[in-house]
Amino acid sequence: MPRKLCNRCLRPLNVCLCEHLVNLQAPCRVLILQHPSEQKQPLATVPILKLCLSPVDVLVGEDFSNEAVVKALLKQPENIRVLFPGENASSWRVGRSADSSERVDTLIVLDGTWRKAKKMWFVNEWLQALPAVNLLGAPKSQYQIRSSTITGGVSTLEAVALSCNYLAGSSDFDELNKPFNAMIDMQIKKMGQEIFQAHYGQG
Repeated sequence: MPRKLCNRCLRPLNVCLCEHLVNLQAPCRVLILQHPSEQKQPLATVPILKLCLSPVDVLVGEDFSNEAVVKALLKQPENIRVLFPGENASSWRVGRSADSSERVDTLIVLDGTWRKAKKMWFVNEWLQALPAVNLLGAPKSQYQIRSSTITGGVSTLEAVALSCNYLAGSSDFDELNKPFNAMIDMQIKKMGQEIFQAHYGQG
């Protein structure tokens, strides 16, 4: 018998996140390019972003070159930034604020494992023609329930929160960590500390 899901957050009722959700207005449009494999992840962070932050748009696939949304964006590319540590990426230092002259209308974020994000970056040559930015000084990820081989890597939600803080010159978007941390805590409780430590090596 299928488990009953919450009508709002679409999670099983025993791990519903609704009481932890927040409502924030991003300093720019956030466009997430999501690898199809991420849709199958029950502990993905993009669903939380869609519930808590606006405007957020999500495109799912690998090659987005023919997407109407992308074609429309590329007509005025000067105020777009791609969050990706490309070879010529400029730096956004966590804890600082954007320069007043830096206007960003759309932030593009790649959602997938590092290997899949790189694949999307190289498949979509139009991305490489846009200004890329890299987050410097990000705190250690709290995404304890998904392992990563990338030093300094953070979840999509954490990356978006840090970027929004930088662009807005505030810490308001730390609020996104409330539902994120609640999801992690619920999952750790569900699996038990012994299994959690055995799989993720965390105390």
